[in-house]
Amino acid sequence: TPPPPLVTVMRVSLLDCLRDDGTVDVERCLEYFNHKRERDRLLLDYALMEPESFLSGGGESDDESPIHDRERRTRARRIVYGRKDSEDGPLVIIPPHESLWYKMYVSNFYLIENQKMQSKFRARFRIPYDNFRELVHWVTIDPLFDRWCGKKCNNKRSSPVELLVLGSLRYLGRGWTFDDIEEATAISKEVHRVFFHKFIRFGSTELYSKFVLTPISTDDALTHMAEFSSAGLPGCIGSIDCTHIVTERCEYNLKNNHLGFKSANTTRTYNLTCNHRRRILHSTGGGPGRWNDQTMVRFDKFISGIRDGMMLADNKFELESTDKESGAIVQTTFSGVYVICDNGYLDWSCTVPPYSMTSRREEIRWSNWLESMRKDVECTFGILKGRWRILKSGVRLWGALKADDVWLTCCAMHNWLLDIDGFSGEWDGGVPISDWSGSLGDLDYDGIPEDIPNAIARLSRNLDPRNYDSSGMGRGNDIITDQIVENDHVQQIVQNTVSNMKLSEFRRKLVEHYDIQFRRNRLVWPKHKT
Repeated sequence: TPPPPLVTVMRVSLLDCLRDDGTVDVERCLEYFNHKRERDRLLLDYALMEPESFLSGGGESDDESPIHDRERRTRARRIVYGRKDSEDGPLVIIPPHESLWYKMYVSNFYLIENQKMQSKFRARFRIPYDNFRELVHWVTIDPLFDRWCGKKCNNKRSSPVELLVLGSLRYLGRGWTFDDIEEATAISKEVHRVFFHKFIRFGSTELYSKFVLTPISTDDALTHMAEFSSAGLPGCIGSIDCTHIVTERCEYNLKNNHLGFKSANTTRTYNLTCNHRRRILHSTGGGPGRWNDQTMVRFDKFISGIRDGMMLADNKFELESTDKESGAIVQTTFSGVYVICDNGYLDWSCTVPPYSMTSRREEIRWSNWLESMRKDVECTFGILKGRWRILKSGVRLWGALKADDVWLTCCAMHNWLLDIDGFSGEWDGGVPISDWSGSLGDLDYDGIPEDIPNAIARLSRNLDPRNYDSSGMGRGNDIITDQIVENDHVQQIVQNTVSNMKLSEFRRKLVEHYDIQFRRNRLVWPKHKT
């Protein structure tokens, strides 16, 4: 087909449509748009011409030019797994419904009946089988996963969503690669990769908001303070600390900020708050690995809200002290809450650390007790990194922010498993210190049974060398004792707010209250009854 004749198009602009006085000439505007439309049509015709005809300026007519039929190219059949029983045998394609995981964990009714198989399932995928089916149901009804729940646009069946969820759990729990998961599910590793990005977005938003419930009212906070109150720390709502998670594929322009002093790799830092039952109450988003505890706590909305008096300011608790003149026990009412931490945080009254340097016996004893109580957040980090191996081996997804989605997803799954196992409720067990006082005060760790908590064993040691009795004749009258007489309580009307106090002043109040409770054998080490 010969090309269309060349038409000379007037090259005008919108400026040519203006009169001398600056008004718009309508006729010129219509002429301009008509010429512009004609020029665009000619350019489109030239673009659709055959290259030979365009270069030759016309070419042969339809009757004389040969017709070149293009061979229709067909797309190669996508095969993830296939096999041949012999060299000349037919190719047998293995679909996902014939894979090992589908036969073992999706269409296996024996798994529902056999307890041993269910135990193996939980060890391999970190959650019980019944809760896995519940998780699959949540995934299928979420619009985020519509492309995997139903049929594709070409009317082909989508990959089984059960296998995709299993692949995501295995990637989180054991740190597998997507290629390893492809081998077990007969689903392309690219499909698993795309699904996993959606899954961690779902986990960091929907699951996190469902299972990580930050206390915002006094009624919500009381259940988290139960164990701390029995241990002589009333008003304490939890423990906080920071941890680092390796992110292997951090952006190059962010690499310098993510290289901290704790690891040679790029890491993300997270500040976490948990109660004594290892339940996560709040976690910050990720920060660069170079940030320390003092920087991260400023970005913690939960701790900052407590410090500013915006959260849990109406909570009331009492601390006991001794009146210097009469010697009576005085109860002082405080409002607000606080958390216990190590000495790496800022000197805020709501973040209470142990004493790093002191020679007073009651402060040493209180610091040892506080260090033992705040080990719950360290245990939480150990449980998280042990159960979700990706947090231990490092996140291999591209981008630093993807590590945040993985971390929040693991936090949500951690709290969900606490609910499943029945560890979220208040601990009704405990070991009173009075059970291990008395004669145990004359002993070191030698001779103390192994089932005694280490925190009590540390306090059972009598630090005064005059109290050691190696003669077998018993104690003398000059023994230094921790027992005090019971005095009448005097209710003090004055009310103090934790957020308005200095850390040194508030910590002295806590030490004095703890010392009174310790001398009266009223402290209990929280312990879950199994």
